[in-house]
Order: sequence, then structure tokens, then C-alpha cells
Amino acid sequence: MDEWKKSVLNVFFKDRKDMGRFTSQDICDNVRDMVSLTPDEVTEYLMQRGYVLQRQDDRLVWTQL
Repeated sequence: MDEWKKSVLNVFFKDRKDMGRFTSQDICDNVRDMVSLTPDEVTEYLMQRGYVLQRQDDRLVWTQL
């Protein structure tokens, strides 16, 4: 993934208090005005940073341990 894509995601996740409600696609949709990302890119980014998937309301969402 390009560094500028990582930079956008870094800002998106900085000090977030509402994790546990976003899927990879939700995150792509939230930043699409700034950068085009695939769910695979978001998933890889989050897994490398220790985020984990959690089942919530029949969806897999990202959360921090």
C-alpha cells in the first residue's frame, strides 16, 4: 500500500472512540472522498496494527484489543 494511503488511514483511526462498528467496506466508503481503497487494503492495514474482527449484529467489524 502506498504511504499516502497509509497516511489517510492513520488520520482516520487516530484517537477513534467508536471502533467496533466499521467493516472494511465502511472504512473504504468513509475515506473515498480522499483516497480509493479496497477492503483488502484496509483489512491488511488493520491486521498489521493489531486490530481484530468481532461479530456484531451479523457483521464482522474491526475493534482494538
